[in-house]
Amino acid sequence: MIQKTVYFLVLLPILVLSSGCKDDEKSAELTETFVTKFYKDASSLEIQVGFEESAKPYSIHNGRNAWEITQSNLESLLEAKNVTIKVPTNPAEITNLGELEQINYTRQNIIDVSANLQQYSNDETTKGMTVLFLDGYFIQNGEPNDRILGINVNGSSVLAIFKPVINSASSASSARTLIEQTTVVHEIGHALGLVNNGVEPTPDHHDEQNGAHCTNEKCVMFWQNSGAQIADFIQPFILGGQMDLFGEQCVADIQAK
Repeated sequence: MIQKTVYFLVLLPILVLSSGCKDDEKSAELTETFVTKFYKDASSLEIQVGFEESAKPYSIHNGRNAWEITQSNLESLLEAKNVTIKVPTNPAEITNLGELEQINYTRQNIIDVSANLQQYSNDETTKGMTVLFLDGYFIQNGEPNDRILGINVNGSSVLAIFKPVINSASSASSARTLIEQTTVVHEIGHALGLVNNGVEPTPDHHDEQNGAHCTNEKCVMFWQNSGAQIADFIQPFILGGQMDLFGEQCVADIQAK
């Protein structure tokens, strides 16, 4: 059972920052976004994962590797692009970052931690995304926000998942695993340009009132599927089976890019 409303957050680049997504520290402006680099010449995408000692990601769902959820959804989303996907399904491929000095995290803190993990400049055809699992909250408007599940530092390939919020979202371990993987998929969707976040929506399904999100309630990019309705969204997948998280419109956006 969901215990409180939780949210995903996309941090927009400095030049187009929305009033609702500001935080204290700003990193240097990116001369070229990850979206631009990715769709220019990507042949493969590797998801690099690091976790704070006390924020290790869940690894098993219904007897299967939980990261297969992210793997299969990225393969489906990027099928038309002929991009090879590598997700760290082996625990040995996930980096333990130890205990970090930060208690809660600004945008700049997150970028600084990711720099120790990112192996790719993304200037070559092999691209890399960095996913951090942190034992703390995101600092928004100068205060820790205990309702934000995850963020994509937009314009970059950096994602952060806030483990205390994941754990507070449900009392059931199977649900927490799905919430965590759904959060990862959602934030990767933003990093890949969804919705209208670097990739033009075709057909038009951009929910402008709710930022870079989809109007399709059955799509992982629908804004309420990242908050109060996430329990309803993941319910059909609790017992296993195929998890197709992206709606047809979002897949069409990527195909047309």
